[in-house]
Amino acid sequence: MTSRAAVTVNRPREDVERQWRSSDPLQGSDAKAIFKDAPGDRGTEIHLELDAGSKIGGVLQKVGLGSDPWPKLKDELRRFKQKVETGVIPSSDGAPEGQRSKRLLKPRPAQPLSATERQEVGV
Repeated sequence: MTSRAAVTVNRPREDVERQWRSSDPLQGSDAKAIFKDAPGDRGTEIHLELDAGSKIGGVLQKVGLGSDPWPKLKDELRRFKQKVETGVIPSSDGAPEGQRSKRLLKPRPAQPLSATERQEVGV
């Protein structure tokens, strides 16, 4: 089974491929990137393909023998697009590293406010 994702980057193909090679966002993965000119001269399409092997092997990997690499690869693809098009990767004070699927899968449990924090908010 092959998983696929694609994104269009609003830059010429040669520029996108050069930046891709220099940043190597798929380092350590079995995914491969395919670059194509976007229709209507609208930039470059990046297609990711990841061969998950057999269906049973993919299920075993998700269940306990490792984590599913696909959400991380999609995150890296989205972050690459942001970096190439804007020069920065947007973040917020609440999540300075940006939204990552790894954090969404393991949320931190809610914590009660300390006495000092309760005083600050007037509770």
